[in-house]
Amino acid sequence: MEPAVVQSKKKKIILWVIGMLFVTSFIALFTLAFFILNKNTIYPQVLIESVDVSNLTKQEAQRKIQNMYEKQLEDFKVDLVYENYSRQLAYRDLGYTYLYEEALEEAYGLGREGNLFKRIKEIYYLRQQPVIIPLKFTYDVEGLEDVLLTVEGHINQEVKDATIKRQNGAFHTTKEVIGIKVDREALKEKIMEGIESLNQETIVIPTEYVTPRIVEEKLKNIREVIGEFSTTFNRQQQGRSENISIASTSINGTLLMPTEEFSFNQKTGPRGVSEGYQEAPVIVNGQLVPGVGGGICQVSTTLYNAVVRANLQVTNRRNHSLPVAYVPLGQDATVSYNHIDFKFANNMENPIYIESAITGSKVFVKIYGKKEENMVITLASEVTEKIEPKTEIKQDTNMYLGEKKVERESKKGYRVTTYKVYSQNGKEIKREVISRDYYTPVNGVIIEGTKPKSETEKVSQEKSSKQETPPKQENPPKQETPPKQEIPPVQEDVITIDDNQPI
Repeated sequence: MEPAVVQSKKKKIILWVIGMLFVTSFIALFTLAFFILNKNTIYPQVLIESVDVSNLTKQEAQRKIQNMYEKQLEDFKVDLVYENYSRQLAYRDLGYTYLYEEALEEAYGLGREGNLFKRIKEIYYLRQQPVIIPLKFTYDVEGLEDVLLTVEGHINQEVKDATIKRQNGAFHTTKEVIGIKVDREALKEKIMEGIESLNQETIVIPTEYVTPRIVEEKLKNIREVIGEFSTTFNRQQQGRSENISIASTSINGTLLMPTEEFSFNQKTGPRGVSEGYQEAPVIVNGQLVPGVGGGICQVSTTLYNAVVRANLQVTNRRNHSLPVAYVPLGQDATVSYNHIDFKFANNMENPIYIESAITGSKVFVKIYGKKEENMVITLASEVTEKIEPKTEIKQDTNMYLGEKKVERESKKGYRVTTYKVYSQNGKEIKREVISRDYYTPVNGVIIEGTKPKSETEKVSQEKSSKQETPPKQENPPKQETPPKQEIPPVQEDVITIDDNQPI
């Protein structure tokens, strides 16, 4: 048995050895940690995409990945093809660039954030599980847009409708062109997918076909008159005649496809001096006044009558406030730009074509299409009520007693029912009411004098009256009194102005 002194000495030696080992280990670990934490290379088990950049400085890592990816980038191209068109697109043309700095900063930053223990822990985990950092890229958006525009310029084909025109008594048609349009978003997506994956496969340019609204096959069904009408006007009324001619030309050549609606105001446009329209008499509240565009309503009325006879669907029509001379009561259609329109729809299975022109003193409208029923359609109007006008008496102190003058002639008003009459082989099949119209009576105004005459003025007026009286003929020729017209021959357009209808 060893003495106690010896045992105590051994314990001290063991403790000293343990202490030295601890100190040495601590110093070693501290030195190792210091070395690891302060090294200027990327920690082990770090990859950028498929490139191992472990234990490399940022500069060394950048050279390594650039040598690999820049070489690949030079070789990557894609072929864009469509039928006979092709274009080779290099990714360099799109300003394709890898974001090396961003990836390197992320790789170098692993294990370098947080306190000492957090960093050591992260470095430890790196050795257990590798980290792969994606290599991002950028490209020139404008460059890609330029490529898309160039491709569209070579491939896109404008859609064109078939056309029809009537010349020298015959119809001439042109064939439609089917439109081709590059699907820009789909192509852009395909190119982007190729860029991201560096795919060199050929891209078939996606396109869309645009179907024309009007095809020649349908236009071939326009071959016969399905409704026509004409009205007469006075060629001596120069301004009015010119207005009728302009409006007639405006609607001539109109093509209306099935379900489409025709608007007279939209087709003829504004009726101003700048459009070539002239002044012509119009009626405002029963009085003739000058107005630009007078006469246009005769064209809308002529068209209305042709439309009804073609059995088309009238969607908006209004009669004049006073009768007009060029058609019977209940068979007119007034218009006023921005206020009153005449509209109809093509309710047939085939397109229709409108022809309008001036021949002599007549304006005519013919509607061509394909007859769907073997019917003849006419109009018949029935006056259901005549409305007598009133007469207003005004007094004038500057006129002598017994003197009178008409300031405004009175005109009767009417209520009219108009029928659409269907006939076949000269026999009426049916009739239907298409309108019930009201024509406003115009109250007359008569001015009577109230100024009394002096004796001198009476004698002077009697002498003057005797001198002006022609000698009495023994056998004066008998004159026939013309029959009184109940419907005044108003050749001008009628415009009604009231508080509810500003025109």
